[in-house]
Amino acid sequence: MPTPAAKPLLSDSLNALGLTSDTLLFALNYDFTPVKPKGMLARLKENQGAIDIDLACMLYDEQCTIQDLVWFKQLRDEAESVRHQGDSLDGHDRGEQAMYRAPLDQEQIRLYLHKIPTHISHIALIASSYFGQPFSGVDNGEMHLSDDEGNRAFEVNLKQLPRSCNAIWVASLRRVVDDWHVTLQNLPLTDKDLSKAAQQVAHELARALPIPQGVGS
Repeated sequence: MPTPAAKPLLSDSLNALGLTSDTLLFALNYDFTPVKPKGMLARLKENQGAIDIDLACMLYDEQCTIQDLVWFKQLRDEAESVRHQGDSLDGHDRGEQAMYRAPLDQEQIRLYLHKIPTHISHIALIASSYFGQPFSGVDNGEMHLSDDEGNRAFEVNLKQLPRSCNAIWVASLRRVVDDWHVTLQNLPLTDKDLSKAAQQVAHELARALPIPQGVGS
């Protein structure tokens, strides 16, 4: 479970981080957190219900052009290499065994690395608050990346994210010769709309690409 101490930015290969399986789990756990309405008009607003956090994966080619998107309205990519296990609407609808600090993830996306098409070079792991409430409003919660043998690459404590943050690029995976390289981004996104967020991520991915030799010299 997440610790209160801040961790340095993580960027390393999956093997170096101790992930030994080619099946990864991008997962979310948080306590059911109802939001109290303020005033008579606020009671009528849709976004005054319980906090609903959603996970998504964006798949990009080598040029950082988006090729596929997996989220609660599209549960699998075309190759079925990335699979959303179903939407949790409020952190409470999975039952008592799915609550924070329980062994069962409330929301999870599975990445079968051996099935990911060769033209996919980058994968962005995204989280967004469906109604726009900030992540820090949950009572307790965390996101993590692990393999299906229980080895974890990282954990992100929702309470430690910026107070106004309601959409975030959690981490990215980059294909290397015989492995995948994971970087913990923790970059708040300016728009929780996934199509706009995908463009922002593509821009940042392209900025981080190495400059080819001979260019600009």
